[in-house]
Amino acid sequence: MRKIPILLSMLLFITGCWDRYELEERANILGLAIDIAEEEDMKEEPEVTHREGKFPEEEKGDYVKVTAQISLPGKIKLGPEGGGGEGSEKNAWVLETVGHTVKDAMANLQQQLAEKLYMGHLQIIVISEDLAKRGVTEINDYFRRNPEVRRTAWMVVNEKDASKVLEASPPVETVPSLYLSETLDNSVRFGKLPREYLGKYWIDLSDPGVDAILPTVKVQNNDRILLDGMAYFKGEKMVDKFPPIEIGVYMSIKEKNPGGYGNPLSLSNEKGVYIVKATERKSKIRTKVENGKPSATIEVKVDSDIVEEVNANHLDKETVNKLEEELSKKAKNIGEEFIKKLKEDGSDVLGLGARIRAKYAKYWDEKVKTDEQWSEIYKDMDIQVNYEINIRRTGMVWK
Repeated sequence: MRKIPILLSMLLFITGCWDRYELEERANILGLAIDIAEEEDMKEEPEVTHREGKFPEEEKGDYVKVTAQISLPGKIKLGPEGGGGEGSEKNAWVLETVGHTVKDAMANLQQQLAEKLYMGHLQIIVISEDLAKRGVTEINDYFRRNPEVRRTAWMVVNEKDASKVLEASPPVETVPSLYLSETLDNSVRFGKLPREYLGKYWIDLSDPGVDAILPTVKVQNNDRILLDGMAYFKGEKMVDKFPPIEIGVYMSIKEKNPGGYGNPLSLSNEKGVYIVKATERKSKIRTKVENGKPSATIEVKVDSDIVEEVNANHLDKETVNKLEEELSKKAKNIGEEFIKKLKEDGSDVLGLGARIRAKYAKYWDEKVKTDEQWSEIYKDMDIQVNYEINIRRTGMVWK
């Protein structure tokens, strides 16, 4: 009797992985592209989850096309091999299917495969701009419910056909999903992009008084993927996008470092052009409510370096002071235009509403209450932005 408990406890140490799947038994999805499907595409939809024409509450034209990039075991390369142009075909399997929802389409995709679909290695989700403007509520619902999807994956918006991103063939002969994910990670490292992972995007959607942003990309010559800017949302619908130069403005206001964008400038009555690059940003955002009207003041300080001079005669202390003054004015103008555009569209990606809600909870509960009401108040909100640019390094030339 004394030996029985010991023998039973030993069973805990000899159990195996009862629910394990071998790598070869999984269809590892690295990238997904989601587009709006046409009614013509739906004619080939298999009857997997429902009979033809029997999908509940069906709306004509409310369909999706899902393109999945699935890794082939042993084919993913760890570095360039030489040659190029055949990356996605040689290293991954690109499949396409349609459905009434993302889950419906994924069920149709699973029906075509012997292996179980697995999204634990999902790197990138690409959605078309048309779909983003229609609304991504159903897409977010599906991925948030799936425990395999990592919150450190990326979601990006492509201008037209999202599937083209997964079909691109970078000359380094790697998988486009991995290449694009690495591009975005490095852009964060180089100060070109805020750390807007999928999980951060969902947090912003859930937080009252904050609107979300996503990176936008564009395929060029089928072998390059350009970071084209940022898409900004109002609720779960994309409103518009802003170019890379305004990514720098957004990051400066939100105090996201390091700095990575340069700005060309020439002084009046002086010869030459100076390229000045931001290195570090500091920001203070002050909000207040007076007489029932909210307002905000944004003070931004940016440390910069002169990284290039073109046809300049000389560089001395007086010239540096003039450059700092002109750069501060230019940054202020770009910042004001950026905020004006956001206000006109009612998209509070700067999170000023969340600051008002935190500091003036009574005002929010009595006057605002909802994101929709805040969007209307935000359009008329007085927002002042000021920049102070300091040049810390001038390079090798100094007189």
